Amino acid sequence: MSGRKVGRMSRKTGYLLIAVLAVAVLVSSCAGDREPGLRGGTLVVGEPSAYEGLNPMKATDAHARDIYNQIFLSLLDENDDFLTFRPRLAKSWKFSADRRELTFHLRDDVVWSDGVGFTAHDVLATFTAQKDTAMVWSGRHLKEHIDEVRVVDDYTVVYHFSHVYPYQVMDANDGPILPKHFLESRTPEEVRAAKVEEIPSNGPFRVREWIRGQSLTLVPYEGYYEEGKPYLDRVVFKIVPDQVNLITQLKSGEVDYMESIPPAEVDKLRKEDYGINIFSFPSRAYLYVGWNGKHPLFRDVNIRRAMTMAIDRNEIIENLYYGLAIECKSPFIPQMWAYNDDIKPVAYDPEEAKRLLTEAGFTDSDGDGWLDRDGKRFEFEMMTNHGIQIRNDILVMVQEHLGRIGVKVELVILEWTVMLERHKASDFASILSGWRVGTKVDLAPIWSCEARKVGGYNRVDYCNVEVDRLNSTARGILNFDEARPLFYEAQRIIYDEQPYTFLLTPNERLALHERFEDARPDVISNYHNLHEWRVGPVKEKKGDDGP
Repeated sequence: MSGRKVGRMSRKTGYLLIAVLAVAVLVSSCAGDREPGLRGGTLVVGEPSAYEGLNPMKATDAHARDIYNQIFLSLLDENDDFLTFRPRLAKSWKFSADRRELTFHLRDDVVWSDGVGFTAHDVLATFTAQKDTAMVWSGRHLKEHIDEVRVVDDYTVVYHFSHVYPYQVMDANDGPILPKHFLESRTPEEVRAAKVEEIPSNGPFRVREWIRGQSLTLVPYEGYYEEGKPYLDRVVFKIVPDQVNLITQLKSGEVDYMESIPPAEVDKLRKEDYGINIFSFPSRAYLYVGWNGKHPLFRDVNIRRAMTMAIDRNEIIENLYYGLAIECKSPFIPQMWAYNDDIKPVAYDPEEAKRLLTEAGFTDSDGDGWLDRDGKRFEFEMMTNHGIQIRNDILVMVQEHLGRIGVKVELVILEWTVMLERHKASDFASILSGWRVGTKVDLAPIWSCEARKVGGYNRVDYCNVEVDRLNSTARGILNFDEARPLFYEAQRIIYDEQPYTFLLTPNERLALHERFEDARPDVISNYHNLHEWRVGPVKEKKGDDGP
């Protein structure tokens, strides 16, 4: 249509257009009536516990990482095969002929939330901060084989490696990029102390409001480089410490999305008409009981093995998980190429457990039903976090199982952040917890002797130099077939020594209201493509007859 014809629009046509536009505005105000691809609507996520923090240089728990990855971008986006990547801040990347240099070509249309343009200098500044020992960044070990990062120009950066190994791209990519002008204007202590709201961001979302212990609200970052995304107007993470209450709010529609649904509720939510979709797939997490090797009771490998023999893992899986978990027998998960499926689980055998404890000097000398040695009862605390009912249920079952062989366990259930601080400080005798396994095949972060230091993840004081040697050798071998036997042996040694009682690997169990479309949670993250989630058209309810 030509400009002249538009200019001669009749008054009647003009009124009609205004009416149409008014209807369009009215429709757009209703999130459920959104046309596909348009922005609108609020997602309310129910969370059982608060976050310790969302500063990428300080936060260590996996769920915090899920959230801050919506706020800060990395060079690449990892695929769920744990081996390949998609462009993000980097639009392309390429190795040199000898594979010792990795060049990233960066986007030139990314802007920090304070208006400063993103460049290669931010990548260099982030790497420098990550390598700085004063920063105490938990992922520093991932950069140990990167000797240097060199800026070629504003949108080209080169990573120089000390040697060739399989996970060079992953190591270069690990950790979101932060702005140079933020990092270099503060001391490492000040960087770590900064609130997430104080750090310029470049991801699809930014923090609108964070009421600590109650809710976190994310809204779209208007300067995000993917035009039109994210589609949602708001994402609210609502803290509901009681899981029964959380399920009730999910069913009533007060909460739209929930992780870690109790297994007993999965079929109910599928069958009953709550308008909820269920996502269930093998997770990259496992649950365990950790035995602190610094505690006098658990320095002895035979005592740790006796604890495992006394805990009926299959009973826990059958009674609490309804087939949505498998027994765990390795610090790797089955999806990983180096997973040793030939390890035989320690058998449930309470009589053999008693025998091992008798050999260690524990008997019921006073006939009170509890084992003792040198006048001291075999008694200790086992802690876990409040808010996830199934962990509390497992804790009670473990207490009962160990009680059958005369071992007294006192249960300690703490708020998540309190438990996490005690865990990080190795201030416990035993702990029921879980790890979301990193996607890189490497035992060092949790199991190396070096990882026992402050800030490390080896919080049970486990150290075996042969495990370190096998792992160090294997992770440097490019050929997976050659590396696999070494990883197999390292896993076997760890499992034999039982620094953990490896309990189970659960399925993810996620519930999302059916009005949300294009959600694709996966083993990388339950929020992997959150910026593409959207509210679809309102669906008619079944059986609504009449006027």
